[in-house]
Amino acid sequence: MIRMAQRSIPTPNRQHSAAALANVVAFRDRRFPKLRDAPLIGAEVCQYENSSNGDFLIDRHPTLPNVILVGGGSGHGFKHGPEVGRLAAALATSDGPQPEPRFTLATKAMTQNREVH
Repeated sequence: MIRMAQRSIPTPNRQHSAAALANVVAFRDRRFPKLRDAPLIGAEVCQYENSSNGDFLIDRHPTLPNVILVGGGSGHGFKHGPEVGRLAAALATSDGPQPEPRFTLATKAMTQNREVH
């Protein structure tokens, strides 16, 4: 049996800000005028992740050859899960095919280069 050390991993704040909630209510009121002044009975934060260029990230870690990085999928990651998993598994189990060029870490930047609407 392999035992893994347990450690506490911080999680992002899942509370909405007052400013974000005000934007949502203002949009609702513009889009649906008859709902203006209606009580808002709940608000939840939806976790969303994406890469800087909007493509998946499926690549080897630059300094740890036994680590495969997978991300950038958000909702699309669920729909494409089997294929993303197949590509990641192929990288992890062989020296064989290199990752799809647009999914490589080299194509990702520190700043967003894609608008998401």
